[in-house]
Amino acid sequence: MTEETEIRTDMLSDDGLATLLRLIVAQVSLRVSRASVDGRLVWIKRYDVEGKPLAKRLHSLISPLLPAFLRSSPTTGPAEAIAREMRKLAGFRAAGFAVPDLVFSNQSVLVLSDVGEVVQKTLVDSLPANPSRHDDLLVDLAKALGEAHRAGLCHGRPHPRDMFLRDGRVGFLDFEEEPEAVMPLAMAQARDAWLLFLQISPRAALPETQARALAAYRAAAPLEVIPALRTLTTFFARAMAPLRLVPNGLIGKDG
Repeated sequence: MTEETEIRTDMLSDDGLATLLRLIVAQVSLRVSRASVDGRLVWIKRYDVEGKPLAKRLHSLISPLLPAFLRSSPTTGPAEAIAREMRKLAGFRAAGFAVPDLVFSNQSVLVLSDVGEVVQKTLVDSLPANPSRHDDLLVDLAKALGEAHRAGLCHGRPHPRDMFLRDGRVGFLDFEEEPEAVMPLAMAQARDAWLLFLQISPRAALPETQARALAAYRAAAPLEVIPALRTLTTFFARAMAPLRLVPNGLIGKDG
């Protein structure tokens, strides 16, 4: 192991470390896998398996020509991507948010503790039996993101699958994007909010939920995000205006 390897000795026994290293060697083709080590579940994330998809490569190529809020995160190699995720994990933890624990890392692999059920699963399970609770959770997600933004943080790709509940509070995981590195923080946070509301709006079961979620976000978020969010939403409203001229039958249900 190199000097760049980081191991949580309080989380891994000698046998557990040996088991984990065997799994890392045996699963070289898997981008993400789950395993039981020392009686606890961990997630093994490899950053040296997949090449960057063509769409993302094209996005990176044209990013300098795009409005700030449409630019891609900086292109990184495996080591830099792992360092970025660890840095953002540490930032969210320092601000008091629940995040996965770091178990092991080197230049191509990051191993994190399992956080249990992600919010996306909780939402799916709660909707049929309790639409009100389902929508309360959507509002909680918006509030939690606003609180993270007030702490000077940016998730980069907020989605219910990248959030979980711990002791009644929303936690965050999967910090694989860093838009704040290529645009002002307020604009990166506005993009965060936009992306999350793209999930909240179609999921809302009750008519007042979108307004409640936006009010919760605005009450928690820093004031400087709101003008940036207005700029972003105005752009997309104008960009999508021509679609209103297309007959409904020619656009799929997601249109």
